[in-house]
Amino acid sequence: MKKVLFILGLMVACLSMTSCVERIDSGNDGIKVNLTGSDRGVDNVVQVSGWVWYNPMLTQIYEYPHFVQQVDFEKFTMNAKDGSEFTLDPTISLKIKDGMSPYVFKRYRRELKDVIYGPLYTDVKDAYRIEINKFTTDQIVSNREAVEKAVENRIRETFAKEGFEVIQVTSGLKYPETIVEAVNAKNKA
Repeated sequence: MKKVLFILGLMVACLSMTSCVERIDSGNDGIKVNLTGSDRGVDNVVQVSGWVWYNPMLTQIYEYPHFVQQVDFEKFTMNAKDGSEFTLDPTISLKIKDGMSPYVFKRYRRELKDVIYGPLYTDVKDAYRIEINKFTTDQIVSNREAVEKAVENRIRETFAKEGFEVIQVTSGLKYPETIVEAVNAKNKA
């Protein structure tokens, strides 16, 4: 009987020990959240990769990837200063700045993909709206590189304030069909 109780006690101890450890994968930050006490909430400490011991009754661990991710946003349209409608299909390579995972988690309290395809997507659309509205259709066509650079700079600034580093921006800018037809007619003539 004592052996059975000992074995059951040992099994309970092993099960409770394995539920108190989390493995933070390489390339991710572990964010520790205290669920009780006067210091409850997100800690300012980012756990390193590897095994993290914690009490699941008092603490919760979240993982945020901090490696470079390529995000292909949905297409959308924006108007130039003179009303022409341009289609944009942006792709952005980004990552959370080192040590900024707790800040991003505190600010949004969401999974990272929900942050990227929610508030950051809105920031991308705003950057294109603001910058493209500064130019006429002719200016966009003849100075595409300058327009795209202005948009990229605005996206970099906005994302930096949110704790993200932008590696690369590709706009996927497509001209209105009337412009494409006019250029083709000119080339044909």
